Amino acid sequence: MKKILAFMMILTTLLALAGCGEKKTLTCDHCGADVQVAADSEMTDEWIIYCEECEASLGFNTLVSEE
Repeated sequence: MKKILAFMMILTTLLALAGCGEKKTLTCDHCGADVQVAADSEMTDEWIIYCEECEASLGFNTLVSEE
């Protein structure tokens, strides 16, 4: 019984790790910092991309309000 439980725990851990997606690195157009996006995203450096700090300093509100 302990072997089955240990196997299930290992299997769950491996599946959780496999679910972590790969990332690709793009560059912030304002400060030049690296911005991580999902590897399967169609975003490229041709897009206008800002890091979170630059979005805040430039006054962009990218969060959707729940009102």
